[in-house]
Amino acid sequence: MATLLLFFFRLLIVSSVTVLLIGLFKPEWLRFRGKQPDLLLTSAMAFGLFIAGFTGASRTYYVPNAEISKASKAGVRINKAVYNTEAISSGCRAGGKQGNAGASDGEKTRDGIHFSVRTPSNYKDTIAHPLLMVYAPAGRDREEAEEHVYLTSEATAAGFVIAYADHQPLSPESVVKLAEIPQLIQEKWCIDKNRIFLTGHSDGGTVAMGIAFFNGTKHIPAAIAPSAVGMRGEDLQDRNCVKPTPVMLMHSSRDKLFPNYGKEAIEWWANCNKCTTKTYKASDRKAPDSGKKWGWEKYYKQELEQKALDLKPGQPLPFTTPVPGVEGCMAYSGCKNGVQTWFCEGSGPHPEWPGKNKEIIAFFKGTNSENGKNTPSQ
Repeated sequence: MATLLLFFFRLLIVSSVTVLLIGLFKPEWLRFRGKQPDLLLTSAMAFGLFIAGFTGASRTYYVPNAEISKASKAGVRINKAVYNTEAISSGCRAGGKQGNAGASDGEKTRDGIHFSVRTPSNYKDTIAHPLLMVYAPAGRDREEAEEHVYLTSEATAAGFVIAYADHQPLSPESVVKLAEIPQLIQEKWCIDKNRIFLTGHSDGGTVAMGIAFFNGTKHIPAAIAPSAVGMRGEDLQDRNCVKPTPVMLMHSSRDKLFPNYGKEAIEWWANCNKCTTKTYKASDRKAPDSGKKWGWEKYYKQELEQKALDLKPGQPLPFTTPVPGVEGCMAYSGCKNGVQTWFCEGSGPHPEWPGKNKEIIAFFKGTNSENGKNTPSQ
């Protein structure tokens, strides 16, 4: 059945290109109720077919294996948290927050973006909880996102409030709108504003990362753990660095949609976090006529080739060491304030969530909200 659906969605993609070409070169071939549509309508039809085909195909060709499906079902359960003495002694005024314990599914922003909230089953409205915000991948709503990352069980057991937002088409405006959700949650639930953490997969990971460096939103997260981000190094070159921010970036060596974007992105974060990194004189520049005899252009080309080798999938990044007890994760050294900067390379296809849920929660729990220092416990 999945194969037939995939064929159908691929057919829609091919049809979208066909409709556009016919509209451009043979518009008389197109008829709708006896009328010939204009180019604008034809383009809209082609775009609609492409989006339907692309979204459907991306959700059809990947079928989770039995182990992931089992983890997904177990991971959406809400657990009871164990509150320590320090957490109980500080927080919110009793009765000051009206958010319910457990599952809340009817939340939405002023722009109509729906999101859901999960608290520990024994949620106490006087305790300031860390908040884990999860942004959905393309084509998925908040319920599907919850099943996809199956973080609810792990997060609530660790004393987190966790929230899931519907996917929005990527744009700077949508990133800003999605960034408003943590504040809305703080208005109803008792949240520690200095312990807001962001994650998400694919488009969701890109949103989490964008919020962390956009000028109007960069103050929100204490740390991020994006997965399968759709940003590469060249997309970040003109971005100003933010304060040192703990980052656990996950990306698969088999990601065909965003091949090797993760390594390029984590190199940008490592430089912003003032970690020890390898420097390349790899600017896209031309040697002056007076310097061509010295072979400068060849030198810069060699630097670019070396950088490509250093960032090759499956190859450890320069100046990183394995994170003890966390398979597949490498950490940079020498980062400012001891901020942890991790790159975790998986081997699944693009749609697959990396499944490092225990590690993500431990990473966030180890973040010191006062100075951004991160020393996660294993």
